[in-house]
Amino acid sequence: MTAGRGGRLAGAVGSWWAALRIARREARRARGRTALVLAMITLPVLALTFTAVSWDMSKLTRAERTERRLGVADAELLWVARGPIAQDAWGEGWMSGEPTVEAGQVTAEQVAALLPAGSRVVPLRRWVSFDARVGDRVERDVPGRAVDLADPLGRGLARFHSGRAPAGPDEIAVSPAALRRLDVRPGGTLTSGDGSRSWRVVGVVEYPDDLGPVVTLHPATAVPAGAEPHPTWLVDLPGTVDEALFRRLNDHGVLVHARAPAPPSEVDVVGPDAFGPVDVEGMSVSVLVGGLGLLEVVLLVGPAFAVGVRRRRRDLALVAVAGGDDAHLRRIVLADGVVLGALGAATGLALGVAAAFAARPLVEQHLYGVRFGGYRCWPEALVAIAAVAVLAGVLAALAPAWA
Repeated sequence: MTAGRGGRLAGAVGSWWAALRIARREARRARGRTALVLAMITLPVLALTFTAVSWDMSKLTRAERTERRLGVADAELLWVARGPIAQDAWGEGWMSGEPTVEAGQVTAEQVAALLPAGSRVVPLRRWVSFDARVGDRVERDVPGRAVDLADPLGRGLARFHSGRAPAGPDEIAVSPAALRRLDVRPGGTLTSGDGSRSWRVVGVVEYPDDLGPVVTLHPATAVPAGAEPHPTWLVDLPGTVDEALFRRLNDHGVLVHARAPAPPSEVDVVGPDAFGPVDVEGMSVSVLVGGLGLLEVVLLVGPAFAVGVRRRRRDLALVAVAGGDDAHLRRIVLADGVVLGALGAATGLALGVAAAFAARPLVEQHLYGVRFGGYRCWPEALVAIAAVAVLAGVLAALAPAWA
């Protein structure tokens, strides 16, 4: 019994191997039909691969997010309460066991007093908005940030295209998108919406987490009405943020975001990342696009396989005369789908990855509005896309095979 099963298995493997060799030879001989089928399989694979690779590069790792948030700083502090707090590992959530009293306005000297000797702090407001006059119209809610880009701690957050950092409250730096939206040039002047004050544009700078129209103000500038009420503080320490410093800052109501996670607290604090970044809408769209691509391949490639079978009737008849049965003939036709599906998958994956890497600057600027992380692929998604492409080739050849 076992020997019989082994013989049948060996026979099936040998039959499939011969069918794949015949399909490969036929693909080389019928180059026109092969090119048509490959194009119809490759295009959906290329599009799905381009989307998957771009999406994977856009999702920053924890280290990349921390690097983008801190720049060259050792930590970012936010004084949230006048009493002890408990925070999550990365300073993205906090709670207090007592009635919370807001910290209110704090100074750099007060923050530095909680840090080791030799530490340095720089204020940062990430959300500042104001109105600006552009010709005869007023641009509402222009996004901005207030940070000293001349300081190494502040400069580490941005990348300069040209010019220099604002040196006082009457100077600003703008992003390339802000140059277009506000219709200004380096050396020009930007006026507030009510015309009460103006700033000279001294630099062009971009933030990797926002490629939109962003204006950078000097910290000495009067805080606009649309700014966040309290700044955060970028910190340069003589050492690292150890457990003792975490405890001391939390005991004074200071939320800490450092390069290393905070030590566990007695109270479990759940941050936003605890639930995972599940993009249900994006996943649904991907599944829909993948399903439509599979359906398109099956519907368009099926007739091409049917034409190929009709043109190969003589070859298939010779196989039948040589002792091949219906199963052997079906395997030969299905092997066409396997071979062309695999070739289309390999070609589409290679072109899709190359296109995603090459078009990355355009996708960052015009689709996502942020700079991506490192150059990387999404292996699981690419394997799934390749499997779907091969499956589509087999399904397209299924009807001609049974006919």
